[in-house]
Amino acid sequence: MVPALLLILAFSASFDDSFRSGLAELERGDLISARTSLEAALRLAPDTAGAGRVWAALSETYWRLHKDADAENTADKAAALAPDDASVLESLAIYYSETDQTLKAAQAAAKYSAKVPDKNEIRERAIELYFEAARPLLDRQKFSDAAPILEEGAALLPKSAQLELALGVTYFGLRRFDDAADAFLRSIDIDPESEQPYVFLGRILDRIPSRLPQATQRFEKYQAAHPASATGYLLHAEALDAQAADPELALRLLQRSVSIDDSDASAHFETGSVLDRLQRFADAIAEFERSAQLMPSDPAPHDRLARDYERIGKREAAAAEHEKYVQMVEARESK
Repeated sequence: MVPALLLILAFSASFDDSFRSGLAELERGDLISARTSLEAALRLAPDTAGAGRVWAALSETYWRLHKDADAENTADKAAALAPDDASVLESLAIYYSETDQTLKAAQAAAKYSAKVPDKNEIRERAIELYFEAARPLLDRQKFSDAAPILEEGAALLPKSAQLELALGVTYFGLRRFDDAADAFLRSIDIDPESEQPYVFLGRILDRIPSRLPQATQRFEKYQAAHPASATGYLLHAEALDAQAADPELALRLLQRSVSIDDSDASAHFETGSVLDRLQRFADAIAEFERSAQLMPSDPAPHDRLARDYERIGKREAAAAEHEKYVQMVEARESK
């Protein structure tokens, strides 16, 4: 028994010595020596879970030696032998990131983050990698390809405002409006100070009737928390108008928004819409004219002006605005 024990101890020491030497040589940039030492360690323990760390170190060594195919093969072996080893996952995340395999890097980083939950910087890096993996697809409007990446990231890295926001944009691109609203609402709940998800949610109010109460509640809270911002008042008013609820309150909110920022065309347009509901057509015309002045490329104010001029009996003005509207729509469609 004693000789066998000594043999095991000698084997372990030899493996550890070769592995440590390889790591030290890799750290110094002595790549040829690192390769020799790490390959020697593998010959001593080629198929054990502990060898996963050696394979991971060797993949970086091969990559730095410009042996790309060998690097990729050894990275795959490391992942297969030690899929739950934190050190291996950390190494793989770095390797895949350096070799521009962003999704693989994100997946390794997310698994590593689960092993070290106290290291928030690892989690944030994994979130950023998932976003980087999806962003080129979003830029090319390949929403169906981006969705599974972001869904995986959100599942592995829950309560990420950034991933939920990106997921909401993706669902919007897929015309899955209720899912988009839910993602924006989750993003708001995670980070109520970020303005972006509120703004995106405001853009789809007419598509999400079942989510309007939740949206209204979030907008109201944002308005209360940011009384100097025009955005909260505008979004709150838009949510009320989308529900045909309390036009007088909506008008007061819009007047407050405009008093803070008179240059927002959408606030003037929304004010005109509420005034229409109150049958104050002359006042609505003034707001639609202001909106058209601030956003001269938008045909929508001219359509509303045509309707309101007709309502107050100014048929020539109504016809002129209708003609402007038709011409602008045709110009847009011809592009």
